[in-house]
Amino acid sequence: MIEQYLEAAIRQAQERAKLLKVKMPQPMKAAEFVALQQLCDSRIDDIIDLFEYLLTDPTILRKELVKERIRIFRRTIGELSQLETSAIAALSRVNADDVFPNKLIFQIHKEINFPLSPPTVTCLSREYFSINPALHLLEVPLTESEFLLHLPDLYHEIAHLLIAAVNNPKVEPLQQELGKFLFAVAQYFDNERTVNSRATGPTDYFAHVIDLLERFWIPWATEIFCDLFAVITLGPAYAWSHFHLTAGHGGDPYDIRLNNFMSHPPDQARMEAILAGLNALNFKEQAADIQEKWGNLIKSIGSEQMPIYRRACPSQLIQQSVVYSLEGVKKIGCRVASENTTGMVHDLLNTAWQKFWAAPDQYPVWERETINTLKHVENPWA
Repeated sequence: MIEQYLEAAIRQAQERAKLLKVKMPQPMKAAEFVALQQLCDSRIDDIIDLFEYLLTDPTILRKELVKERIRIFRRTIGELSQLETSAIAALSRVNADDVFPNKLIFQIHKEINFPLSPPTVTCLSREYFSINPALHLLEVPLTESEFLLHLPDLYHEIAHLLIAAVNNPKVEPLQQELGKFLFAVAQYFDNERTVNSRATGPTDYFAHVIDLLERFWIPWATEIFCDLFAVITLGPAYAWSHFHLTAGHGGDPYDIRLNNFMSHPPDQARMEAILAGLNALNFKEQAADIQEKWGNLIKSIGSEQMPIYRRACPSQLIQQSVVYSLEGVKKIGCRVASENTTGMVHDLLNTAWQKFWAAPDQYPVWERETINTLKHVENPWA
C-alpha cells in the first residue's frame, strides 16, 4: 500500500519539478538574473533525476529500504519547495525594483574587490535581509530598494558567502581566521570550566551553562565575523545600520536565553564588536559618536545588563574577533575602509547616514531625490 502511494506521490512531485521550468521566463528580462536561472535549471534537473532514482532503482525499491526511500523523498520535496518559494519566485516576478539592488551589489563587489561572484538580489524577503549561499540568492524586503539607511546590511549578507564557500583558495584565509577564532573561543570556555571546577556552590549548573554558551558561539562567531567584514569594508555606515535595526526591530540588546538556542548574538555584543572594529580602523571619532547614541538608545529602551550577559559575551572574545576578522579580510585581498576610502556605494551609504544625523527633517527629500536619480540613470556607477 505505502509503496503504491509513494510511486504516485513521487511521479506527481516530478511533474511539479518540470512545471517549475515552465515558470521561469525565457528569455530573462534582466541580465542580472541569468546566473540564477541557470542554477535553478541545473538544480531542477538534479531533483528530477533523484525522483527517477526513487522510482526505478532496484536497490532503493527493496521493501526493507522503504524508510530510507521516504526519507530521501521528504528531503527532496523540501529542496524543491525551497527552490519554488525563493529562487523560482524571484525569477518569475523580476521587475525594476529588483534591478537597482542588483546593480548596487555588483558595484559593491567591484569596489571592495569581493573575491566571489556577486549574488543575485531579489526584493521578495518575508522578513529582513537574508542570504541563501546554496542558491547564491540575497533576499531583501519589497520596498528596501527605495531607501538607503538599511542597505549597509548588504555587506554583512555577502560575507556569509565567503564563509560558506567550499574548496575555494580565494576565501580560505578568511575561513582559517574564523577557525582560529573558534579555537580561541574553545580555549576561553575551557578555562572557564577549570575556574568553575575549583569554585564552591552549584558547579554542575554552571558547567552546563558554560557548555551551552560555548555552543552558542559556533553560530555567533560567524555572525560577528560578517558584522566585522561589513565594518572593515564599508566603515561607520554599517554601525549606524545596526543601530537603526536595533532601534526599530530589536528586543532587549542584552538578552540571553539559556532555554532557547540563540543563532545570533545579542545586539549589544554585536555593537561592541562593531565599535571595536571601527576603533581598529581609526574611525575613533565616529565610534565615540555611535557609542554615545547607542548608550542613549539602551537607556530609552530600559534595558539593563545582567551578569549572564557578560559571562556569555566576554570582552576578551569580542576584542579577539576583531583581530582575526581584520587579518582574514586583508588576506583575501578585500579593500579595508579608512578615512580616505572613496567609491560610489561607499560614499553613498556613508553620506546618507551623515545627512540623516545632520538634518533628520530634510533627509527624506534628499534620499528620495538621490534614489530617483540613481534609478533613472542608465549606468549610475560609471
